[in-house]
Amino acid sequence: MNKLYATGLTAALILAGLSPALAQGQRPAEGSGYDLGTRQELVRQLETQVAAGLAQRTTPAVTLRVAAGKAFSGQVNYREDLDKSGEYVVGNLAGVPGSSFQLRIEGTTVEGNIILRASHQAYRYSADARGHVFVQAVDINKVVCIDYNKPLGYRDPAPAGGAANRAAVVSLQSYPGARGCILLDTDGYALPAGTGWNNGNAYNAPSANMTDANVQAMWELVSEDFRPFSLNVTTDENVFNAYPKYMRMRCVISPGSGPTIANGAGGVAYLTSFRNNDDTPCWVFMSDPKSGGEAASHEVGHTLGLSHDGRISPSEGYYTGQDNAGAWAPIMGAGYYKPVTHWSRGEYNSANNQEDDLAIMAGATYNVGYRPDDHSNGIAGATNLARNGAGLSGNGVIERTADQDYFAFATGGGTVSFNVNTVGRYGDLDIVARLFNSGGGLIGTYDTQGGGNLNVSFSASLGAGTYYLQIDGTSSGNPATDGYSDYSSLGTFSISGSAPAPSGGVATMYRDCSYDGTAVALPVGDYNLAALQARGILNDDVSSLTVNGGYQVVLYENDNFTGGALTVGASNSCLVNNPLGTTNWNDKTTSLRVQTATASFSRQLEAEVANVNNGMMVEGCTDAGGGQDMGYIDAGDYLVWNSISFPTTGTYLIEYRVASGANGGTISSDLNAGSIQLGSTAIPATGGWQNWTTVSRTVTINAGTYNFGIYAQTAGYNVNWVRISKQGAARTAAPDKAEAAQAAAILEIYPNPVADKLYLRTEAVQVGTQYRILNAYGKTVGSGTLTNDSVDVAELPTGMYTVVVTSPGQPTATRRFVK
Repeated sequence: MNKLYATGLTAALILAGLSPALAQGQRPAEGSGYDLGTRQELVRQLETQVAAGLAQRTTPAVTLRVAAGKAFSGQVNYREDLDKSGEYVVGNLAGVPGSSFQLRIEGTTVEGNIILRASHQAYRYSADARGHVFVQAVDINKVVCIDYNKPLGYRDPAPAGGAANRAAVVSLQSYPGARGCILLDTDGYALPAGTGWNNGNAYNAPSANMTDANVQAMWELVSEDFRPFSLNVTTDENVFNAYPKYMRMRCVISPGSGPTIANGAGGVAYLTSFRNNDDTPCWVFMSDPKSGGEAASHEVGHTLGLSHDGRISPSEGYYTGQDNAGAWAPIMGAGYYKPVTHWSRGEYNSANNQEDDLAIMAGATYNVGYRPDDHSNGIAGATNLARNGAGLSGNGVIERTADQDYFAFATGGGTVSFNVNTVGRYGDLDIVARLFNSGGGLIGTYDTQGGGNLNVSFSASLGAGTYYLQIDGTSSGNPATDGYSDYSSLGTFSISGSAPAPSGGVATMYRDCSYDGTAVALPVGDYNLAALQARGILNDDVSSLTVNGGYQVVLYENDNFTGGALTVGASNSCLVNNPLGTTNWNDKTTSLRVQTATASFSRQLEAEVANVNNGMMVEGCTDAGGGQDMGYIDAGDYLVWNSISFPTTGTYLIEYRVASGANGGTISSDLNAGSIQLGSTAIPATGGWQNWTTVSRTVTINAGTYNFGIYAQTAGYNVNWVRISKQGAARTAAPDKAEAAQAAAILEIYPNPVADKLYLRTEAVQVGTQYRILNAYGKTVGSGTLTNDSVDVAELPTGMYTVVVTSPGQPTATRRFVK
């Protein structure tokens, strides 16, 4: 490979705006382009013309014909002689100011363009299936951003100081670990030769000479614009370089480069260039945080496939936005003059572009996608607000138009107050908050009207109980005339507020079994190790706990809610050999969450932890069908499980797994020592003490905490387990111990914690293997057939999950993981 006039090119520019179909060899539409002959013929022509120029020791020139009677003379400033039958040339048109051209022929790929900025003309190269090359006129706005000028009267801020003082830029990241990356490059950039900029010549762009404060402010604006997506906006070159070239975009902030790269412009970019594998940057020629930040988002938007937002009448290329209540403008218009700017789908009057900005950028073309949803979109699974005394707090991101984030909190009754705010400056999210009672009834909607009024504050007088706070994006004014819809009202929010704590807390942790030793009552909230220690609870020192009705406690074996987890929905007198988990949970808790119970309720009660009259025997025998320890009850025996919480009033399903001898019989169930009768269930003859059957009955139970009991009216039984679940709610039977032990040996998952893809390694995977993903409440949140060794979990909210793998003829395999 020979390179002329420049060195150091790592990958040639793949020109923006090209039709992928044409680049792969489909013929252009009939009459849509001028036929330049075959690829081989065009390469020979270019090579001959370049060689002639070199032989005469002049700058080579090539003929760029665009029609039968029209051709340009292209001055070649950079050339690569590609292997075998390829050629890449970049330069400008002789005698045409503000012009440039690029043409790359390699294998079956032909791509390139000719740009005449002064006359607003452009041509594009492509090839058909026969190998013929075509050139055709195209809309210049589909190739490169033009005429995107600086704001009226713009002046750059005073410089920060000499270049030596700006050598190190503050390192900022908006979303570490995101799929893609945007670099705001403010400290100068050495543009290599061979790109579409500066007619293919190398160029040293000067530093923007910005203060750290202005770099931070610009980064904040651009970060919030791209917050819905899996994009890490950074100022750190090392972070940027860790991403592959086709998943990153450098935005050079360099006011001094305007005359060289795009004279008079506020910024410039090649459309769709984010996906190219060549590191061609986009440019911004302003260092003011607001103007430069708006331009940076605008130009990066171009690289992700977006076109300009203007108007048909009056005819204008860049819409400067709505007035009056809205005070809004589209990012792909000119957002310099409005406090709120959004991605748009052309909902304002006379819009000339109604493309769906969000869908284009999040689409498969750029492999970026949306951020994973961080909070539940409903009351079931609502995130508990963190509590410190009466104080409540939380935060999140509204990632999509339909996203609604739910939070739960408990109060002892009285006035509750909340402030819900987006970012301190350059916010996109216009917030509406809604307050619901424990049954899901709407108490109030809170929205501060008026363009630029993005935040919400409110107070309400509430009785003691559990409530839910919904955060959503909203609209302002009329999107057609003086405002905007909630389409791109997206971004960051934070919640701060206060609510009187429930008296005495809703869950009490005890140092010893049997509710003995040091006792600490906790209200609803999240408690890491530091928070527990501040309340007198030591690490690995919880042995029993009580839980009020309508609440549950999630225990974690590691700090900050990581490691193994156990959800306790009722009081537990001793966590030694606790049957709710697969291991001993005594003195194991390092962090915990006290939560409101959800409607998805399922509780499995093991026979060996029940209290019994008449001397029930707890037998350590083996169940061939599952391996559980069993309890035997004779006629007249009564099993009691203390403090079972039923979170909501409604219909519950009670199931029994039992075995009987030759004759069947009857079991009845009740609450609080028979004060509430739940009726009788007939048990069929199973023909043996280890021939198991499951029977059930449906009952109505009011919300509350009860002692639940079953009574053997006739005959005798081995009782394996009793399960109570809210009818209609998803529920999952816990695997038997022997089965779980075997499954544990054949299923490995990684990484754990996981961000996007969860990989599974198991002997059980074969044709027909199914998987389910259960959240912390036992609700199925994902399922399907395993077609390879991974499961996509990118859309799951942060939390603890269980993956269950079932394959024909194999034991069920389960593993917990953290998202």
